Amino acid sequence: MHPLKLFRTGFVLDQIAKLENNESVDLYSNGSYSGYSESDVLLNSNILVADDVSLLMPDENGNHDLENAVNIYEAYKAFSPTEATSSRIWTYLAHVPHWAYMKKRWPIENQPAEKRGAYIVEHWFVSGSGVSSFARHGLAMLWWGAHVTHDPERTDPFELTREFFSMLDYTRTILTGTQGRNRIFTHALLEFVVENPELFKSQKEAKVRFLMRKSNFLGGYKILPALSKAELKNIFNEQEQQLKDEDFFRQDS
Repeated sequence: MHPLKLFRTGFVLDQIAKLENNESVDLYSNGSYSGYSESDVLLNSNILVADDVSLLMPDENGNHDLENAVNIYEAYKAFSPTEATSSRIWTYLAHVPHWAYMKKRWPIENQPAEKRGAYIVEHWFVSGSGVSSFARHGLAMLWWGAHVTHDPERTDPFELTREFFSMLDYTRTILTGTQGRNRIFTHALLEFVVENPELFKSQKEAKVRFLMRKSNFLGGYKILPALSKAELKNIFNEQEQQLKDEDFFRQDS
């Protein structure tokens, strides 16, 4: 274990400003990131992390988001939720120890030249105060996906994490949704999907979006975070007949 390094706030803000003007983009074509000096790095934070963190590179078999989410979460499980919202932390991790992974997973070469700066800000930095910025960051998304789904009481503590990363739509509906940031709600939703494979064997994306919309509507007059997981799953069960209406979800997809 060793103290985590992180970039200083001024450096992060300066880089974001440059990239928003599509400047310094050429730095992201190099084998390593050379856009900082030693004075831009805080060497000894109070956060201890694993010495060796390896991520699987995207290949012909896929992006390996599930495996990498587990690796990231295990390596940086010392992060508190507050620390895991730090732009300085995620910017340093993306630009230094996990630079090769980020370049492979989020290649800027595939983007139009005039949009590359904005694309880098979106995936290499945590820009803005909204939770959606973490859902877009190449590493924060993995950590937060594992954080809200990890359940140490299950035989496989990452069983719900596996369901979460089985569908891209979960990232948008759970990590960016008001209810989805509540772990009890997230576990209830994912468990309901896992336990009812027949209901979700088709039109899965549309059906999950439907349950999230229904939950947001109910949240207008029920305090959903105060409900137990069993109570939340009962709410989902009440939608069973609607979920069986395949024609409805074909129109919604």
